[in-house]
Amino acid sequence: MRIRYSNKILSNDHAFGFILNTLETRRIETIARTVWQGMDGEIIFRYGVAWLYRPLLNTLYGNTRIVEGFSQYFLLGDIKGELSPSSYEKVQKASKLAIEIVKESIEKKHETDWLEKKVPEIIKILDIDPLLTIPISIPKISSGMALSDQEFVKTLNKIAKYRESDFGELDPNRIVEGREVFEEFKVLLEEAKRTENKGLNDEVVGVNIPTVTNVDETKIIDTDLINHLKAKFKEWKSGWKEEHVFSGDEFDEEAYMEGHKPFLSDRKIAIKTKIVILLDHSSSIANQEIQYKKATLALCEVLEYLKVKFSVYAFNTEQRQVTCWLVKPENLKWNNISAKRLAQIKANGSTPLAEVYNMLLPSLRSKKPDIFLTLTDGEPSDPDAVRSIMRDFKSIGIKMVAIGFGPDTEDAIVIANNLRRLGYERTLAVSRLGDIPKRVLSVLGTS
Repeated sequence: MRIRYSNKILSNDHAFGFILNTLETRRIETIARTVWQGMDGEIIFRYGVAWLYRPLLNTLYGNTRIVEGFSQYFLLGDIKGELSPSSYEKVQKASKLAIEIVKESIEKKHETDWLEKKVPEIIKILDIDPLLTIPISIPKISSGMALSDQEFVKTLNKIAKYRESDFGELDPNRIVEGREVFEEFKVLLEEAKRTENKGLNDEVVGVNIPTVTNVDETKIIDTDLINHLKAKFKEWKSGWKEEHVFSGDEFDEEAYMEGHKPFLSDRKIAIKTKIVILLDHSSSIANQEIQYKKATLALCEVLEYLKVKFSVYAFNTEQRQVTCWLVKPENLKWNNISAKRLAQIKANGSTPLAEVYNMLLPSLRSKKPDIFLTLTDGEPSDPDAVRSIMRDFKSIGIKMVAIGFGPDTEDAIVIANNLRRLGYERTLAVSRLGDIPKRVLSVLGTS
């Protein structure tokens, strides 16, 4: 519905875009309900889940707390945590005006551009900087937190009462049961399964797709690492990097005084690399499996954030049979389905790199990625076979790169040196698993 009725979506990274998107959410919902009557219960259900996952205002700092408070109060009818009396008054006043603005936009059939012109009025009431940075919104409840059906129904009832003027009287118990959408869900589930398999070459013997769907992927999600990496590589997403040069338009006095290049210049950067990642899940990583998966998941999140074209495979041994698993195909985005696949692959067996490379060669010969990156913590079972097949990959223009990780710096360097002797064009050493994403990103070509 947003794609159909919205003509602009700004970044949530700053207060102006965050507020516009919040107003637009309510406008789109109101319009969309005239198209699909069954949407009401699903909106309330989604807001019930959103209420559980929105951050406590006590955990936020500065004016960010006011912006988040406005979003919660405007969409959900209440705030989580505490605000000062003056801030709460601002939130209430801004929410009241926002409701009137959205109502007018619908009555007079104004679109997103008109809403955008009204955002400064909200910002003025909240008394904030429109360029205020808004932290990435992340779940604030733990994965193991128990919540009964009755408690969730109470949450839905609270939100349904607040939005009763929009949706009419709704039965939270009926919403939770979801009878109206159950058949639709089954259709979507079948469609999702077909989508998950999309892009996999069924003729590649030994490449399987993990099928278990009830896996808890949250145990391998390190939000601090993900957010740190996204912040670190934010300039890559913007496409511009500020750097010091000998001549330019802007003079930096401090750099000049310190003897560095005194001028500032913006350089266009772009990641044009298509990469395939192969994850070693042999038994040797079992002791640090969770940390290993946290690091690789963070890497995938950042690659998706930077819009890099990538696919992910992993290998282990199942019932004495070497198995290569498809975690993420190139043509689909990284999402929770990919995370669930990664979470359920167990560390087991040896390191039969040659066999796995043979399985993937037919598929990669047609896809022709720029880089084939292997993450491993040991030497392959058959080094000579790896050297042989390495030549096949190089002959079709694929750059073979390996990252060797060990328990300490010395072991990691030894592993990386041994990998270099196998014919990899570039090898890197990692002793701290959290450094894996940075190492991989250093391999990507920029221009």
